[in-house]
Amino acid sequence: KVTIFTADIIYHLFDQFIAHRSKTAEEEKAKAVDVAVFPCLINILPNSVFNQKDPIILGVEVTDGILKVGTPLCTPKNGFVK
Repeated sequence: KVTIFTADIIYHLFDQFIAHRSKTAEEEKAKAVDVAVFPCLINILPNSVFNQKDPIILGVEVTDGILKVGTPLCTPKNGFVK
């Protein structure tokens, strides 16, 4: 897709280009949010396991990274992490 900018003053062209670039970057970020995985390191808090089967409900402490809704979790001792 090609966008053509027109204006009588060059500063207006620059403003249109910057706005278009920002809008395009936001659209790309919105597309990547569902695909991106944000790594994190968590510790399960003792005495905070409320449900051990589907759905598992437990208290955790995030020691590093960002934990978001839908982040897949794995156990390092099972060989999933190098």
